[in-house]
Amino acid sequence: QSELGQSLATRPELEDIEASARFFEDDDGLHIHSFFFFEDAEDHAGNSTVAFTIRDGRLFTLRERELPAFRLYRMRARSQSMVDGNAYELLLDLFETKIEQLADEIENIYSDLEQLSRVIMEGHQGDEYDEALSTLAELEDIGWKVRLCLMDTQRALNFLVRKARLPGGQLEQAREILRDIESLLPHNESLFQKVNFLMQAAMGFINIEQNRIIKIFSVVSVVFLPPTLVASSYGMNFEFMPELKWSFGYP
Repeated sequence: QSELGQSLATRPELEDIEASARFFEDDDGLHIHSFFFFEDAEDHAGNSTVAFTIRDGRLFTLRERELPAFRLYRMRARSQSMVDGNAYELLLDLFETKIEQLADEIENIYSDLEQLSRVIMEGHQGDEYDEALSTLAELEDIGWKVRLCLMDTQRALNFLVRKARLPGGQLEQAREILRDIESLLPHNESLFQKVNFLMQAAMGFINIEQNRIIKIFSVVSVVFLPPTLVASSYGMNFEFMPELKWSFGYP
């Protein structure tokens, strides 16, 4: 920080979720803390906060891990040049890349749900069925994190539009990203409805299977009820039990 001559956010500040701590302006510049979606080496989804500070035409970023949106933006930057070349354009380009990544995640969830739907609706319970239920729970978690990231980015862009004097090109770019977010949120909501439907359908098939098993045990218990009654009656302590001397009597 001393080499850059800029005060940057601390770890506790990155973890704050209230709007006043994530989007604000002070003597050190304009500050935006925004969630970025990622999946680790074990394919566990998460959101990591990146701190952005714009001051004197420069953009400072602080993050704890390598993120797909940054990696993708670096690849694009090698073959594309910036139009205006200012800090706001760089920030908005990163946000635009992030929204594209989130849109891809939503499409992937849609595709996975289509495959899970066929497995669950067939109702054939087994290892594949159990794995489908586990995957369904994971997709719900990913969808929730994507939604959180979309809504957080929406708040960040609204703050940027209100507080910063964006050049005409960047103002239109920010509004375009906001429109993209507005179009993605309903898709994300429909994913939750689909997941909820499949989960309820799966629970219904499981209940039917459990009822079938209980019915089988009920029939078996009725079949063995007469022998049980006979055994119970002779299982008492009688003084006179002549059957004990029979060759095929009591064992």
